[in-house]
Amino acid sequence: MPLGVIPQLIKNLFSRPMTVAFPHEAIPIPDGYRGEHAYDIDRCTGCTLCARVCPNRAIEMVEAPEPHREAHPKTYPQIDLGKCCFCGLCQDICPSGAMSLTQNVFLSTNDPSTVLRPPFPAAEEDVG
Repeated sequence: MPLGVIPQLIKNLFSRPMTVAFPHEAIPIPDGYRGEHAYDIDRCTGCTLCARVCPNRAIEMVEAPEPHREAHPKTYPQIDLGKCCFCGLCQDICPSGAMSLTQNVFLSTNDPSTVLRPPFPAAEEDVG
């Protein structure tokens, strides 16, 4: 071992680690971080701009389930987080501000069906 490495080794031995004990500790999320989508269906105009601008085709416009069709007759964005690159173009192009990206970083899952975010999350409960 070269002698120039020893001072750095001693310095690192007595310094705090660079890692954190996740999930008990977490680093602060910086402002402007683009995480999970927040979607306000009441502000959505159904213009389809978010689906058309999405470079990964992660947004598909779907109809509302039967119990909600009278109140929401248009098509609404369904987001596939498995395809999403979190570029924020959908948020930028939305004319009504219905789509925004949050700072939620906890998106990992073992169940592939949970990455699909329909516009009506309670639809399964209403139909059953």
